[in-house]
Amino acid sequence: MSKHMENYCKVLIVDDEMLVRQGIKHLFNWEKEGFTMIGEASNGQEALDLIPILKPHILLLDIVMPVMDGEELAGLVKSRYPDIEIVVLSSFSEFEYVRSSFQNGAADYILKPKMEAEQLLNVLKQIAGRTQSLHKNERAYSGRWLITTILDKLIAGYPAEDDMFVLQSALPHPLYVLLVLQSLEPQKKYALEVTQPRIESMLNSVTLYFPGNIRCQALSPDGGQLRFLLNFEPSQWTALKELAERLAEEYARENEPILAALSREFEDLSRLYQIATEEMPMLLEQHFFLPHLHVFTPDQIAEPIPIARLFSAEAFAEELNDQQFLAAFRRLKQFVAALPGRRDIHSDDFKSFLGQSVFNIILVFHRFNFPAERLDAKKYDYFRSIHESRNIHEAAQITEQFLAEAEGCVLERKRSSGAEPMQKLLHYIHEHYAEPLSLSELALHFHFNPSYLSNYFATHNKEGFSEYLNRVRIERACDLLNHGDVPISEISTQVGYSDHSYFTKVFRKQRGMSPSQYRKRMQEGYL
Repeated sequence: MSKHMENYCKVLIVDDEMLVRQGIKHLFNWEKEGFTMIGEASNGQEALDLIPILKPHILLLDIVMPVMDGEELAGLVKSRYPDIEIVVLSSFSEFEYVRSSFQNGAADYILKPKMEAEQLLNVLKQIAGRTQSLHKNERAYSGRWLITTILDKLIAGYPAEDDMFVLQSALPHPLYVLLVLQSLEPQKKYALEVTQPRIESMLNSVTLYFPGNIRCQALSPDGGQLRFLLNFEPSQWTALKELAERLAEEYARENEPILAALSREFEDLSRLYQIATEEMPMLLEQHFFLPHLHVFTPDQIAEPIPIARLFSAEAFAEELNDQQFLAAFRRLKQFVAALPGRRDIHSDDFKSFLGQSVFNIILVFHRFNFPAERLDAKKYDYFRSIHESRNIHEAAQITEQFLAEAEGCVLERKRSSGAEPMQKLLHYIHEHYAEPLSLSELALHFHFNPSYLSNYFATHNKEGFSEYLNRVRIERACDLLNHGDVPISEISTQVGYSDHSYFTKVFRKQRGMSPSQYRKRMQEGYL
C-alpha cells in the first residue's frame, strides 16, 4: 500500500450486484473527498478474505448475498476487527433486517432504492470523522490519484471525455498497452494486491532504462488482478515484452508464480474497457493449455475452433451404445492427451465437453445396468474438479482417474453372472425401441419362452420389460423435444408409440408433466 493511499479513508464495497459496485465507485471523485475505494467483493466470504489484505476503515455492506450474507459478515467483522465501521446498504426496508444489522454493529443504514449520492457522502464523512484509527490528510489532492480515478472510470466503461486533458501531460506518448498480473495460486488470489506498491516501484525504475522513458500508471486492482497502463513510443514493443518477462521471472524466483498478459497496442484510451473485458481474459486463459508459459501476448491468440470439429462425439456415442467401452475410453484419452500446447480451444468449452463426457458415460452405464452406483455418487465431485482444474495436465489427471473407475465398472460387470445375455437383450431394445416391440417378439428373436424371459428380465434388471422399454422411449423423446421443433405427435411415432394419448400418459408419469410443458420449460431454461 502506498503511503499516499494511507492518508485516505479506505472503503471496501461488498455487494453481489456489479452495477451497484461500479456505480458507487464512480459517484464522486472520492479521493478529492478524502476517501479511496480500496476494493470490492461480491459476497461476504470474499470480503472476509480481503479485509486483512486491504485493511479498510469502512465496509459498505449489502445484506442479501450468496455464499455469506451481510448479517453473518457483520457479526464476524465486529468480533475480529472491532475498529472497522459498517454501513449497511440494502433493498429491504423491513424492521427485522434493520434491527439485526444494528445488533451486529452497523454504524448506519441506507436503503439502496432511496440512496442519494450526497447522503452517502455525508454518512461516510461522519463515520470517518469519528474513526480514531484514521489519520486523514487534509493536504491538496494528488494529481497522481486523479489520473488513477480517470483511468478507473475508463476501464469500467464510463465516459471521461471532460477529464482526458489531465492525462495528456502524464501520458505523452502515442501508444498504450494494458499489463495485467495474476497469481497462479487460487488461495493467493488477493494476496498479490499487497505487493502492488513493490511491483509499481519496480516497473517505474525499470522503465527508466528503456529508450523514450516508458510511462507506467497503476490502475486499481480488480478481483485480485493488478493492472498497469504502459504509455510508450512505437519502437518500444519489444522492450515491453522484456519488461513483462522480467516481472514473471522475478516472482518465480520468490516461489510466487504469476501470469502476465500484455494487450495489443492501442492509441485511443476509450478502448481501455474493451481491451480489459475482451482481450485480457482471452490472453490469460491461454495458460490452461500452455501451462509452461507465464507471459502472454496478442500474437499467441488463435481463432477458436469448436471441439465438435476435433472430437467425433458421434463415434464416441456409438462406441458407448455398442458397449465398446474400452474403445470409447481410449478415444477420449487420446483426445485429451493431444491438447497441451493448443491455442485454439477455450478452456471453458473444453471443461464443458469433459463434464458432458463424464455424464454420458454414467448415463450409458445406467441404461445397461452396469454397477455404477459409486461412480454416480461421485459425479458431482468430478464435475467440480474439472471446473476447478487450473491447466490441461490437471484436467487430464482427473480424466484418467474417472476412466480408471469406469473401467472397473466394466470389469465388475463382466464378472457378474448372467451379464452377457442381459446386455444383448438391453442392446436389442435400444436398437429397436422405435418399432412395435413386445416381450413375445423379443422372446422369439432370442429363442426364449416368453414367461421365462419375463422372469429372467425381472431377475437381472431393476425394471420389468415394459418399464424399461418406456424409459428408453421417453428418454429419446426428451432428446427430440429438446433439439428442434418436430411436432409432438410425430415424436410419439418416432419413438414407438402409435397412440399419441398413450405416449402423453406415459411421458407425464415419468417426467411429471406433458411433452408440451417439457419442451416449453427446456426452451425457457427451467430444466
